[in-house]
Amino acid sequence: MKGAIVYFSGTGNTEFVAKNFKDEFQKRNIECVLIDISKKKKINDDYNFYVFGCPIHSDLFPDYFIDFINNNIKYGNRRKCIIFSTQASNSAAGADYLGEILNKKDFEIMAKIMVKMPQNFFIAGFKKTPQDECEKLKKDAQAYVKSIVESFLEGKKVLNNVSNLRLVFGKAIYKMFKKYALNWAKNKLKVDMSVCVKCQKCIQNCPTKNITFDETIKFKSQCICCQRCIHGCPVNAFYFKGKRVSQYKI
Repeated sequence: MKGAIVYFSGTGNTEFVAKNFKDEFQKRNIECVLIDISKKKKINDDYNFYVFGCPIHSDLFPDYFIDFINNNIKYGNRRKCIIFSTQASNSAAGADYLGEILNKKDFEIMAKIMVKMPQNFFIAGFKKTPQDECEKLKKDAQAYVKSIVESFLEGKKVLNNVSNLRLVFGKAIYKMFKKYALNWAKNKLKVDMSVCVKCQKCIQNCPTKNITFDETIKFKSQCICCQRCIHGCPVNAFYFKGKRVSQYKI
C-alpha cells in the first residue's frame, strides 16, 4: 500500500502536519510520499490512498489548492482519503468544501479534520501566538495526527463537519477575500533594498509567480496572501504598511 500526502503550505504550519502524517504512516511500514503542489504541477494518480492538507484562507482552502486537485485527480474509485486543514481558530469550512468535491469524484473520506496551529497572520491585526502556546499546539497536532492515522488504518471514520450555513458563508467570504488578496502584496508590502541581498528566494518560492525583480522587488496582481515571501526572507527585508515584519518560524 502506498499513499500520497498532497499539500500546500505558506509559512510551514501545513507542512509540519503533512510531515507528521508521513512519519506516522512510515512507523507502521506504510510508504507515503509528500507532494508539495507548489513544486509539482502534475502527479501520477496511482496511489492507494491520499491525505490532502492546506491552510485556511478566509475560511476555505485557496483556489490554488482546489484547482490542483481538480486538474490532477479525476476519479476516486472508492479510494480512501484524509482531509485536514490548518488554522489558528478552532474550526473552518475548508475541509468540508474539499469534501464536497472529493465525494463527487467517488472518494471515501475517512477523516475530515481541522488542526489548530499557531497564528501566522499576525501582521494584519491578529494576535501573535505566545511561544509556549506554539509548542503546545505543535505537540497537540502531533498527537492528533497519530490518532487519525490509527483510526484510518482501523477503518474508523473521523468526520468533523461544519454546518451547511457555515459552508455557504465561507464560500461567500472567500470570494470577497480572493479579490482583496490579488493586490494585497502590491498594496501592502515593500522591500528594503538596502537590506535585501537579491537572493530572489521570494521570487522562486512564490506559488503564483507574483514577484519580479528589476532593480527592486515588484509585485503583480495575482497574490493569494500565503505570506511565503515575508516569512521566508533570509534577511527579513519586508515591510508591511511601512513597518518591519516580525517573521513567523514554526
